Amino acid sequence: MLSDFIRFSWLIIKSYSLSLVQPMFWVVVFLVYLQYRRTAKMEKDILGTVQYPTGERVLDSIFFGLMGGLVGSFIMVLLGVTMDQSGLEYVWPLAILLMLINPRYICFSYAGGIVSLISLVFGYPHINVAGLMALVGILHLMESLLIWIDGYRGRLPIFMERRDGSIVGGFNLQRFWPIPILMLVLYSGPFLNSGTVETPGWWPLIHFPGATASSVFVIMNGMAALGYGDIVLTETPEERSRSSAIGLLGFSIILIVLSVLASKNMVMKYIAALFAPIGHEVLILYGRHVEDNGEPLYVAPERGMRILEVIKGGPAYKMGLKPGDIILNINGESVNNETDLRNFLYNMTSHIYVNSVNPDGVTRTSEYTDHEGISHLGILFVPKNEPPAFTVAEAPSLLSRIFNSITHKLGHH
Repeated sequence: MLSDFIRFSWLIIKSYSLSLVQPMFWVVVFLVYLQYRRTAKMEKDILGTVQYPTGERVLDSIFFGLMGGLVGSFIMVLLGVTMDQSGLEYVWPLAILLMLINPRYICFSYAGGIVSLISLVFGYPHINVAGLMALVGILHLMESLLIWIDGYRGRLPIFMERRDGSIVGGFNLQRFWPIPILMLVLYSGPFLNSGTVETPGWWPLIHFPGATASSVFVIMNGMAALGYGDIVLTETPEERSRSSAIGLLGFSIILIVLSVLASKNMVMKYIAALFAPIGHEVLILYGRHVEDNGEPLYVAPERGMRILEVIKGGPAYKMGLKPGDIILNINGESVNNETDLRNFLYNMTSHIYVNSVNPDGVTRTSEYTDHEGISHLGILFVPKNEPPAFTVAEAPSLLSRIFNSITHKLGHH
């Protein structure tokens, strides 16, 4: 039994390593690079420098994507999720169409659930609903792990206008991962007398229609891409990514369990297909409710100036100041607004000591010396008496942009 498991694991690792020579893997890596290059340009416009170089972001994403994909591949093979009749050829086009309504609808939870429900109600397309829902659940399981580990890296500081008209600071979290993943295909070729691995009697958990006790499955390399996007106003990026990961982990575990039950019961197929889009949408709406109604973290204080972001290598970074800290005074002089700060830095002093308080109420004094004179602190502050140089809003869908363009042109005629 142990020897079979070792052979089984080695077979998965060996098959997974072949993903690195698949052209599609590098196509996805290139697409990830393009996304990060765009993010780096925005960071340059906002901060005047690039905190997280594009190459560093891409390498991080490749590493974590490969690790997440390997874990997901073990789960896929152990559950027995197969590519045959998976419905992916229908899910991809529908996901792209849904994206035109709203970019976040590209998620497989929506398209996969809709395709499954259509198959169950109308009998076409004929797909393995349990297998498709298991695939969606496992992809989200991998996503939750990646968000926990890597979701807060490469944060981008932003300013947003809330419903009450107030301007608050926050962060745009955006990460992408190329995910090679192994799936199973029912083998119907010549009889294999070697290279096979005995599987336990309970396998597969996700029953494949048409498979028998003597059926042979082969491992195939597949490719996916996962992305995480969030705007955090009420927590730190680390806290937000981890709370999002916990919610998504719970969703994925429930969906995987429903998929296993759905492989044995018709009613559970309907429940799993309904839960995928509805459960995911509830997660999204709850997160937005927290951000819209929660107490914002990065707001201008009555006394002092609050830090939104610290530039790497700058004076504030070297003093150990963090986002969310409030600078109360510099060299004993009060700093309550942008004018106070400019007036102090105008003198180009060579030594400063900064009194600050963190979000937990802990005060500290930090010192910094530069004999050439200190002309800046390397800080993006939450604006107090002056409007921010920029604000962001959720990007409208492609259809919304087209509709607005048409109505705008008609309004001029």
